Amino acid sequence: MRDVSRQISVEPIEQESCLLIDTDGLNILLCNSGGIHYAIENRCTHQDSPLAGGRVRNGFISCPLHGVKFDLRTGEPRGDLARQPVQTYPVAEDDGSLSITLAE
Repeated sequence: MRDVSRQISVEPIEQESCLLIDTDGLNILLCNSGGIHYAIENRCTHQDSPLAGGRVRNGFISCPLHGVKFDLRTGEPRGDLARQPVQTYPVAEDDGSLSITLAE
């Protein structure tokens, strides 16, 4: 089986905010923390709930349900409620637009 990836283009978003992207069955959050854009799976691994609506601060997103924090760079959880990381996706910026690389 070979690794196939594709890219989607998106516009930058405001700092400390998220944008929900639903593409080909993938539910992704584009987040801007401190002026850096990250893409992360929209799923808290604690109770399989959406991360959309969670607070973005200092490179982390907090689950709106129980407050579990996930590192936007690595997807690793912080705290005792979750042990499994969430999927992250590379984001590249070029001339004011962003591209997210998605592995299929």
